[in-house]
Amino acid sequence: MLGSPRVHRGQTAIEVLFILGIIFTGIVVIVPIYTQESEDSVMVAAVRDAASQAAVYIEAGVVSDTPEYKNLNEIIEHYTGYQSVGFRLIGVKVVSESDEKVIIAVKFAHELSPDSTRDSGMARKIGEFFKDYLKDVNGFHLEGGHLYHRGKLVEFEIDVSGTLEVVS
Repeated sequence: MLGSPRVHRGQTAIEVLFILGIIFTGIVVIVPIYTQESEDSVMVAAVRDAASQAAVYIEAGVVSDTPEYKNLNEIIEHYTGYQSVGFRLIGVKVVSESDEKVIIAVKFAHELSPDSTRDSGMARKIGEFFKDYLKDVNGFHLEGGHLYHRGKLVEFEIDVSGTLEVVS
């Protein structure tokens, strides 16, 4: 009876269930990690897009009637004087992240003479532009004047030529 086909079939079925259990456990462990990293990548890509838009807009030195560019228009009117100032995006990176908040550093540079008051004002206006621009991007929403991504508060550390401002 030991070698009967019935015993082998039962053993094979148990082995298959064991292997499927291992596979499903792997899926349950790996998929949430992959999904979280994917959401973070999408968030950083959206911020990088907003930062690139801001840099190109400020560098062009031309204002628009579009409401979402109101803060960048103020930079052009009050800080750059409608001139091309070599304004460029240096980089975007996630500085820290918790269950409640994510901090994203965005660095810009320009060819104007050093002026921390001006650069501070520019950084604040760029941060406000980020909030206006990103509020309509999937996964982001504005609540109480603060930007959230999938329930996490998004805080920006905006560096304009060495002057840092935090905007949330």
